Amino acid sequence: MKTLIFIGALLISQVSNAEYLKGLKIKKVVDGDTVHVFYQDELYKIRLTEIDAPERDQPYGNNSTEYLKSLLKEGMVDVDISGTDRYGRKLGRLYWRGMDINRELVSAGYAWVYDQYVTDNSFYENQSKAKNTKKGLWEDQNPLEPWNWRKLKN
Repeated sequence: MKTLIFIGALLISQVSNAEYLKGLKIKKVVDGDTVHVFYQDELYKIRLTEIDAPERDQPYGNNSTEYLKSLLKEGMVDVDISGTDRYGRKLGRLYWRGMDINRELVSAGYAWVYDQYVTDNSFYENQSKAKNTKKGLWEDQNPLEPWNWRKLKN
């Protein structure tokens, strides 16, 4: 019984963290999976969910960042916030004019599905298509996932 109460409370707390915000102004694209935006004069640091983009010093890191900048060139974005990470960044899916920006980064071959944190398994279909057509980072024979790149750097 205690377990059921705990699970229920956990689910309610996750739902209450969810928030959909429209028309946020882009301040900065930090890298391929992090952006800074303004919402009602408050700065939000957004870590894109479902994906992990190459690090800036990793092959395709700059390409990933530049591609995200091109997707957000109009300077506005909507975000579906699902929580906060251990660094205080909001976790979110970005949308603009009907486009799921997170999914587009995977589809174009500029980000991996983040195996450890993915909740929407349909992203794997997008990744498979990008891989099969050798888009973006999939041009390389054996691209190294960012989570493994970070382990090598530490």
